[in-house]
Amino acid sequence: INIQGLDKCWKDFLVGWQDEGISYEEMSTRCANMGHTISSRAISRLLSLPLEITKEPYTPRATTIPPVIYHEVKQYIIDLYDEDDEVQMSEILLGVERKFGLRVSEYPIDRIRKEAGLGALNTRYGHSVREANRLPRVNWCKLKQEERATFRHHVFTDERMVQLDPNSRIVWVHSTARHRRIKSAFKHPQKVMIWGGISWKGVTPLTIFNGTCRVDGPEYCKVLRDGYIDWEKETYHGKAKLVQDNARCHTARLTREYLEREEIEVAYIRHIHCQMERVIEEEGGPVKD
Repeated sequence: INIQGLDKCWKDFLVGWQDEGISYEEMSTRCANMGHTISSRAISRLLSLPLEITKEPYTPRATTIPPVIYHEVKQYIIDLYDEDDEVQMSEILLGVERKFGLRVSEYPIDRIRKEAGLGALNTRYGHSVREANRLPRVNWCKLKQEERATFRHHVFTDERMVQLDPNSRIVWVHSTARHRRIKSAFKHPQKVMIWGGISWKGVTPLTIFNGTCRVDGPEYCKVLRDGYIDWEKETYHGKAKLVQDNARCHTARLTREYLEREEIEVAYIRHIHCQMERVIEEEGGPVKD
């Protein structure tokens, strides 16, 4: 008898011994001599198992989802996930109860998700582009590709307010834990304004303002003088193009005169906040894509 073979698939030897007519007690003794301890009762159970185990298809019980409407409930749940892949289990249970008059547990919902091939994945976040802006951006990128633009002499700049404490307006909690929606927050959180730029050859020095500082034309000219001009001359030798949006401090008369006087070439990115405000004032209601 090959003992090494017994380590690999010792159940095959049991089947062979059974074909030879050896008793379960003798099989147990042979296994013990080979270093495997197993009772005759356990050998009997192993030999009585079917050679191939098949799993029966899932059929919902009448106490959970009646078979006559099972496919409708399944399609309804799949449609919910197609519409919103972050839909909560509580919303699904409530929707099933309202639509079909059924109060089910989470177990049949989980089985339906498995049947439909739905699995849980970690969320990955990326930059969001509004639907109305996607096609113009794609067309603009294709145009730059045809022009073989590399943006090696462009410096993209902007300023942004940053605060220490979060101020999210939405919280995701269970319906039974609504007390968690109450968060402690500072009345006047610490905040600063940061200006900076990025380019092919690196980043500009950062300029940090006090949270109470208002960035107007004179203040922005001071930012360009202290954080951009010397860096641009040292990095690009006066051949870079300053890219910025058309915020008021960027397009103020004092700023334009300063840019002309310093011979700084500027390219503006379309800024639509003012246009949106005018649409709201004239037409009323929310602005849709």
